[in-house]
Amino acid sequence: MTAHRYPPWLPALGVAGIAVVLATGHVCARFAFANGVTIVTAATTRSIAASLLLLALLRVRNIAVLPLPREARAAAILGVLIAAQTVLVQVSVKLMPVTLAILTMYTFPFFTSVGMSLTGREPLTPRLLASLLCAFAGLALVLGVGAQAPVPLGIAAALGAALAFSTALVLTPTLAPDLPAPLRAFFMVATAATLFVTASLVTGDFRLPDNDAAWLGLAGLSVLYAIGFTGLFLLLPLLGPIPIAVTLNLEPLAVAVVSWMALGEALTPAQMLGGLLVVAAVIYYQSRGSKS
Repeated sequence: MTAHRYPPWLPALGVAGIAVVLATGHVCARFAFANGVTIVTAATTRSIAASLLLLALLRVRNIAVLPLPREARAAAILGVLIAAQTVLVQVSVKLMPVTLAILTMYTFPFFTSVGMSLTGREPLTPRLLASLLCAFAGLALVLGVGAQAPVPLGIAAALGAALAFSTALVLTPTLAPDLPAPLRAFFMVATAATLFVTASLVTGDFRLPDNDAAWLGLAGLSVLYAIGFTGLFLLLPLLGPIPIAVTLNLEPLAVAVVSWMALGEALTPAQMLGGLLVVAAVIYYQSRGSKS
């Protein structure tokens, strides 16, 4: 095999950067929603933006989209999972406190690890379990989840979102393995975009912003999601599903930090402690490679 020309820690650092990009996109989404942008509008716009970015990348790399390869159907299945995850997260947020919804959604690293173990591709090691538990405890502190009353349907929706996303992570390297990573990611996000455009037409809930603040938020979340999604699924074949899932625990932490920097939201000592736990968990797990 040809040796990689980059340091082994570089892809993991890239995923950490993607977590920050996606987190900033979430802050832009919060700003957009506060100024009248609908969920359908945001989901449709960001999936179209990601499709266009990937299409441009394919053109630069001279990878043809047409005629559709046989594996495009398999990649479309992944796109359905991504669309389902988006919808279920929003349903959960509508039904119960957003912090509890996000924390429940972040069970996806556990589901990803179990899926990889059941398929015989990576075992559930003590280091992995310790990292997941430490990161989850840290996220509970970062998100400020206390004695909040769970809503059964909201919990079910968040767990469904976690299962959909973890299934996409586990299946991506095995479904349509012969497709170049950018082409597979394009078919995924183009499928999601098609579903959201259809939903927009059926519900009539797609509305363009009517003020500058809403336009700014919508543009920010669309561009940042496009960059984050593209980078995530291009790096997935290099790192594998479990390292991706563990490192993405940094995303809610980054949301708290970006909100503090951009919106002036306070960071409590408990949140800072939680952030340290998340970072320590990610570093502890990723450092396994340096000892192998």
